[in-house]
Amino acid sequence: MRNKLIPGILLGAVIGGSLTLADKSTRQSLQRSIKDAKEGNKSQGSSKISDLKEEVMYWKDVVQEIRRNNPELERSLKDAKETFQQRKNQRLNG
Repeated sequence: MRNKLIPGILLGAVIGGSLTLADKSTRQSLQRSIKDAKEGNKSQGSSKISDLKEEVMYWKDVVQEIRRNNPELERSLKDAKETFQQRKNQRLNG
Protein backbone atom coordinates (compact mmCIF):
# COMPACT_ATOMS: atom_id res chain seq x y z
CA MET A 1 0.00 0.00 0.00
CA ARG A 2 1.42 3.38 -1.01
CA ASN A 3 1.36 6.44 1.18
CA LYS A 4 -1.53 8.63 0.01
CA LEU A 5 -1.16 11.44 2.53
CA ILE A 6 1.10 13.76 0.52
CA PRO A 7 -0.80 13.40 -2.77
CA GLY A 8 -4.06 13.92 -0.84
CA ILE A 9 -2.74 17.11 0.75
CA LEU A 10 -1.53 18.44 -2.61
CA LEU A 11 -4.83 17.60 -4.30
CA GLY A 12 -6.73 19.33 -1.48
CA ALA A 13 -4.53 22.42 -1.83
CA VAL A 14 -5.12 22.59 -5.57
CA ILE A 15 -8.89 22.17 -5.19
CA GLY A 16 -9.02 24.71 -2.33
CA GLY A 17 -6.96 27.22 -4.27
CA SER A 18 -9.14 26.80 -7.31
CA LEU A 19 -12.33 27.35 -5.31
CA THR A 20 -10.83 30.42 -3.67
CA LEU A 21 -10.07 31.93 -7.06
CA ALA A 22 -13.75 31.67 -8.00
CA ASP A 23 -14.21 34.98 -6.12
CA LYS A 24 -13.50 37.96 -8.40
CA SER A 25 -12.00 40.20 -5.69
CA THR A 26 -9.62 37.41 -4.66
CA ARG A 27 -8.46 36.98 -8.27
CA GLN A 28 -7.92 40.73 -8.63
CA SER A 29 -5.98 40.89 -5.37
CA LEU A 30 -3.80 37.97 -6.46
CA GLN A 31 -3.17 39.61 -9.83
CA ARG A 32 -2.11 42.86 -8.10
CA SER A 33 0.18 40.96 -5.74
CA ILE A 34 1.84 39.11 -8.61
CA LYS A 35 2.21 42.32 -10.60
CA ASP A 36 3.73 44.15 -7.61
CA ALA A 37 6.11 41.27 -6.94
CA LYS A 38 7.28 41.26 -10.57
CA GLU A 39 7.84 45.03 -10.47
CA GLY A 40 9.60 44.83 -7.13
CA ASN A 41 7.01 46.92 -5.30
CA LYS A 42 6.36 46.20 -1.67
CA SER A 43 2.84 45.85 -0.39
CA GLN A 44 1.19 49.03 0.86
CA GLY A 45 -0.11 47.51 4.08
CA SER A 46 2.14 46.74 6.99
CA SER A 47 2.47 43.17 8.07
CA LYS A 48 0.61 41.78 11.05
CA ILE A 49 3.90 40.82 12.69
CA SER A 50 5.30 44.34 12.53
CA ASP A 51 1.98 45.70 13.86
CA LEU A 52 2.17 43.28 16.76
CA LYS A 53 5.81 44.21 17.45
CA GLU A 54 4.91 47.89 17.54
CA GLU A 55 2.03 47.23 19.93
CA VAL A 56 4.23 45.18 22.28
CA MET A 57 6.94 47.84 22.24
CA TYR A 58 4.36 50.56 22.99
CA TRP A 59 3.05 48.74 26.03
CA LYS A 60 6.55 47.89 27.20
CA ASP A 61 7.43 51.59 27.08
CA VAL A 62 4.23 52.47 28.94
CA VAL A 63 5.01 50.00 31.73
CA GLN A 64 8.58 51.28 32.02
CA GLU A 65 7.37 54.87 32.23
CA ILE A 66 4.86 53.96 34.93
CA ARG A 67 7.63 52.27 36.88
CA ARG A 68 9.89 55.30 36.54
CA ASN A 69 7.24 57.83 37.46
CA ASN A 70 5.43 55.85 40.14
CA PRO A 71 7.79 53.76 42.25
CA GLU A 72 5.19 53.77 45.04
CA LEU A 73 2.65 52.16 42.73
CA GLU A 74 5.12 49.48 41.75
CA ARG A 75 5.88 48.75 45.42
CA SER A 76 2.17 48.59 46.21
CA LEU A 77 1.56 46.14 43.37
CA LYS A 78 4.44 43.93 44.54
CA ASP A 79 3.14 44.04 48.12
CA ALA A 80 -0.36 43.11 46.96
CA LYS A 81 1.04 40.21 44.94
CA GLU A 82 3.01 38.95 47.94
CA THR A 83 -0.06 39.24 50.17
CA PHE A 84 -2.17 37.22 47.74
CA GLN A 85 0.53 34.57 47.48
CA GLN A 86 0.84 34.35 51.29
CA ARG A 87 -2.93 33.98 51.71
CA LYS A 88 -3.04 31.35 48.99
CA ASN A 89 -0.24 29.41 50.66
CA GLN A 90 -1.96 29.70 54.05
CA ARG A 91 -5.18 28.28 52.60
CA LEU A 92 -3.30 25.41 50.97
CA ASN A 93 -1.21 24.61 54.06
CA GLY A 94 -3.68 25.43 56.79
